[in-house]
Order: sequence, then structure tokens, then C-alpha cells
Amino acid sequence: MQRRTRIVATLGPATDRPGVLEKLLDFGLDVARINFSHGTSEEHRGRIDRFRLLAAERKRVVAVLGDLPGPKLRAILKASIELIAGSKLTLALKPEVAADVHLTEPEALAKVKPNHRVLLDDGRIQARVHLVAKDIVTLMVEVGGTLLPNKGINLPDSELTIPAVTKRDRDAVAVALGHGVDWLALSFVRDASAAHELRGVIRGYNVEIPILAKMERPEAVRDGKSDEIIAAFDGIMVARGDLGVEIALEKVPHVQKQLIQKARLAGKPVITATDMLDSMRKNPRPTRAEVSDVANAVYDGTDAVMLSGETAVGDYPVEALSSMNRILIEAETHQEESGPKPMDIPRGDITDHITHAVCDLARDTGADAIITPTLTGRTARLVARHRVASAIIAVSTEQSVVQRLAVVWGVQGVTVPFPIQRGDDRLEAAVRASFLAGVVKPGSLVVVLAGHPIEGGEGFPTIRLVRVGDDGRSCEP
Repeated sequence: MQRRTRIVATLGPATDRPGVLEKLLDFGLDVARINFSHGTSEEHRGRIDRFRLLAAERKRVVAVLGDLPGPKLRAILKASIELIAGSKLTLALKPEVAADVHLTEPEALAKVKPNHRVLLDDGRIQARVHLVAKDIVTLMVEVGGTLLPNKGINLPDSELTIPAVTKRDRDAVAVALGHGVDWLALSFVRDASAAHELRGVIRGYNVEIPILAKMERPEAVRDGKSDEIIAAFDGIMVARGDLGVEIALEKVPHVQKQLIQKARLAGKPVITATDMLDSMRKNPRPTRAEVSDVANAVYDGTDAVMLSGETAVGDYPVEALSSMNRILIEAETHQEESGPKPMDIPRGDITDHITHAVCDLARDTGADAIITPTLTGRTARLVARHRVASAIIAVSTEQSVVQRLAVVWGVQGVTVPFPIQRGDDRLEAAVRASFLAGVVKPGSLVVVLAGHPIEGGEGFPTIRLVRVGDDGRSCEP
């Protein structure tokens, strides 16, 4: 059975060990996440290059996701410090000021006020603002612990006033685009304007690349803001780590389900992330609760699930990805009774009507596959949101388009291996390319959908129901 839900895994020191990345690819890694909040530019470049090389050797269609830091506060420390409940902790508002902790983005503290909560290391350490002075904010520690360098700091009660795209983000964009990542994810998105800000930075490099919003701020998931963000971005990530610190933990499961449903309605990929198999950082087996968590994300209809520290710095990166793969396959065997139900998708433009009709046709005829020749990948995404049983094959002349679809539920990307001349039949070429790639076989019944059948012709949507011949060409169904 072909797994439909995608696996995103974070690369890091653990995947640098000999043989680890090779095994991750062999066990089904679809998308490599490069976390620009950690590591050096040289490390990121080396990991991307090695991932691409190994994937090419295995003839795997994979993607690289560059995860930008965003306006995320992190502690700058020379060494870890022990914090005790009842003690005071000072945060510097300027780099030159002496204090216990300096910050990556000290300007984020501009709107903190006495009694506001300050949560450190994903909320494991809790404090409140005691005093705000010109250059220093003094906190009173309420729940202590060991604060390590570069750990995150959350301000759930304070308004963030810093730009959506920081200087660190701009530096990371330069590295990411210079090494051809397929997606960029922006952290701590607050509203739709962040998409325009990031796209403006990207345009300076004369490239186009899809962008993904990490949903982890309270204002992003309330008052209808999430709909605006989904419309402005090309996909979203339910980043449950910071989200579970910024809002009440018990609210996260419902927010997760809502966000997955909204993204699916829009035909945009959604990644469910953070702590999915967190215990496997130190253990070779997941907990039963973690297994249920991953399976329920599949039943909710997520496009992808993500491993973070489990693969980046954990002791068992291969076992974590292997476990994730087995859980997804098992969950998908129960898709019909427990998986995402057919959605009442609003028929907006003509493409909505056509893709809905194509999915109905595939179900009614028991088609083996839906083949969509595509220039951008949009048609394949709109088909995928229906979560059909038929294979979904996106055929493109652009390798970059095929790679970007590696994050989308159920879509198998195929690059056309032969030239297409003006006047060629794109639908016939897509069937032949799928056959040559081995994703359809002689005798397969396929539904083919394209904006127009002849390259360079008028944009009339065209649907064909054909059977694949022994030579890979279309026959009567």
C-alpha cells in the first residue's frame, strides 16, 4: 500500500551520523526540514546538498523545507543557569547592558508590563514580570528549572511589535534560496500581512517559492485571522509546541482539528508538528499516547506529520521515523471508516467544480489513478483535498513543481522525461510519463484532467477516462 500522509523530519547533528540519513530516506522520509533557528550556514548547506544527493541516488521525489526563525525570542547564554522559584531573573533590552539573559530580539519586550507572564523553554520554566526599567526587565521566577542557551521565550500576555520578518530571517532566506529549498516556513505569524512581507523579501532574489505559515500565536488562531492567513500563504503548519505555550494546552486539540479542516478546504497543505514522538529522543519505542496522537492527525486529514528533535538531536532518529511510517500505514488502512470524511467543499471557480467532478468519476468507475498534468501543482492540490482512494499523479515539466508537491497528501510527482512540443497533447503526454515512471501499469484505468489538452491551446478544462495500453499510451476504457 502506498502511504498517502507525508513525513517531514528535521535534519541536525543526529542525522549527520554515518548511515542515518540514508536509512531515513529508505524508511520513507518525504520532506527534510532545515531549522534555521539552530546551526550554522555551512551546516545547513552541507545537509541540503547531502540530502539531495542521497535522494537522487534512490530516485526519490523529496522536498526541502527551510524553517525561518521568525520573531521568536531565544535566550542568549554562555552557559546554562539554574533558576529557583522565588528568585529574580533579569533580561537585557540592549546588547551592551549587563543582565542574566540577553535575547535574540530584545525589541520584542517593548510592550511587556508588570504581572505579564514570561514562559521559558516551552513553558517548563515560568516567570512573571516584576519590574520594567529603561534597559532591563526583571522577572520573578514562579516555576524553576535549568535554562539552556538558545531556548525559546514566550510572551503570551504581551503584544509583539517587531516585524514579521526579522534580520535573522533575511539572512536565512539568502542561504535557503541560494541552495534551492522548495518551501519556506515563517514562524510566529500574527496576521496575513506577514505573507506579503516575506514575499517581498523573496522577490528580491528574482525567484518564486511557496511559503508556509506556522500557526503558534494566539492572535493567529482567533477572530477569523486563521482564514485570512490560510488565504495569504500557500500552506500552514500547526506548530503545537509554541501554540501550546501561548494558549491553554487543553484548547490545542480542537484548534488543530479546525486548522486542518480549513487548510484542506482551501486545497493547501497542512503539517501537524511538535512532540509527535517526543519520547523517542531517548527511547527506542513511542508511548501509546504518541501513537494515538499521530493516528488521530491522519484521521483529521493532515497532509503531513513532522518529527523535530526526534531526528535532529535524538538518540533514535531511524527508529523514530520507522515508527512514524508504520503508524501512518496502519492508520491509513482504516481510512474508509475512521479517516477524513468527504467534505462539502464550496464550489467557487470552475476548477472547484471540475476537480469535484473528477473525484466523483474516479470513485464511481473505480479508477486506479487520477493524472493531472500541471504547471503549478494547484490542480493536484485541489484533487488531493478530496482524499480519494485513487492514486493522485501530478505530471510536470518542471522538477521544482514536482518536488514542492512532496508535502501534499497522496500526490505522486512525475517529471516529464521527454520534450513536449507546441501542439502536443498534454493529457496523452501525462499518461505516457506516468507509465514510464512506473506509477501506472498497462491496463490501469485512469482519469486525466488538464486545463487544456493541447500545449499552447485555449484554457478549456478537459477530462478523459482512459485505459493505459501496453506501450503506455491511452486506449479506450
